Amino acid sequence: MSESQAEARLTQDRFDISALVAKADHRREAGDRRAANAYYAAALRIAAARPSTDSGVLRDVARAETGTRWLGEMFQQALVDALEAAGYPRDKQHPRFRKSLDMMLGITQRPPEYRPYPQKPMAHYYPDVEYLQFADTSHYDWVPKIEAGFDAMKAEALALLADHQGFEPYMKATGERPQTDHHGLLENPDWSTLYLWQNGAPVEEHISRCPILYQAIIDHAPLCHIGPRAPSIMLSLLRPGAKIPPHTGMLNSRLICHLPLIVPPDCGFRVGSETIAWQEGKIIAFDDSVENEAWNNSAFERLVLIFDIWRPEITAEERAQITAMFAAVDNYR
Repeated sequence: MSESQAEARLTQDRFDISALVAKADHRREAGDRRAANAYYAAALRIAAARPSTDSGVLRDVARAETGTRWLGEMFQQALVDALEAAGYPRDKQHPRFRKSLDMMLGITQRPPEYRPYPQKPMAHYYPDVEYLQFADTSHYDWVPKIEAGFDAMKAEALALLADHQGFEPYMKATGERPQTDHHGLLENPDWSTLYLWQNGAPVEEHISRCPILYQAIIDHAPLCHIGPRAPSIMLSLLRPGAKIPPHTGMLNSRLICHLPLIVPPDCGFRVGSETIAWQEGKIIAFDDSVENEAWNNSAFERLVLIFDIWRPEITAEERAQITAMFAAVDNYR
C-alpha cells in the first residue's frame, strides 16, 4: 500500500499491523531510518500482544523482524563511529558510560534489580548510580537561592493562570511516529504545560510572562543540558480531578525537580513507595525512572514548575560522553 494509504488506515486503527509495516517500509526507503524502526517496533509490539493467524499479517511481521535487525546493525555502527569522531572511542570512555553503551547496544544485559520499584528509564539506563526515589535536597546549595524568591514567582504563576494562554496538552498527537494514547491523556488538557525552555532553546514568548521564575532557574539550578532533549523547563498544570497515571521517564542520569507554585489541598505525588504532598515554594528532586504518579483531587488547579538537573555523582567527563551519545542518536537518520 502507499504511504498515504497506510496513514489513512492508521488514522482509523492505530493497531493495524500491516499499515504500520507499510509505513515503516516507506520511511526506510525515504532514508528516515529512525522513523522506520519506530514503526516496525510498534508493529512487533502489537503482534506480540495480539497474535494473528492471517498469512498476510504474518508475512508483514516477519518483514518487520528483518527490518529491525538490519536497522539495529546500522544504528550500532553509526553510533560507534559518531562517538569515535567526537573523541570517545571505546578505550577513552568512562567505565560507567561504556557499560551503559554496551547495555544499550545489546552487547551485555542489564543485571536484574530486585526491588519493588526498580529504575526503568525508557531511553537510556546508566549503571552504578545511587538508587533513590526522592533526593535529599538539603545537600543542594542552590535550592535556598531559588526558594528565596518564591513570593515573586508565585505572583507570576497566578497571573499565568488568570488566562491560561499558551498552555497546551502535555501529550500531543504527531504523525511522525506511531501514536499511542497513554491512559487517555493524548490531547487531553487536564494535564497541560507551558514551556520556558524546549528543544534546546528558551521560549522567549513564554519567558516574557514569567521572567523572575525563569531567571531564578537559569541562574541557580545545575540544569542537565543534552542538546534538544534537556533541559525541559516547564509549568505543569493539573486540572481539578485530574490524574497522571503511573509511568517512568526517559533517563536515570538526571533528576527531575519540582518547584510547587500553586498547590490546593488534596493533591499528591508518589515516586516508588514514597508519597508526598507538595509544599508551595519547597523544591523536591526525584528519579523519574522510578515509577511515579500524581493527582489533583481538589476543585482547584495545581501548578508546578518542572526542570531537570544532572545527578550530582555523574562527573563532567561522563556528562560530556552522555551528551555526545545523544547528539549521535539525534543526528542519526
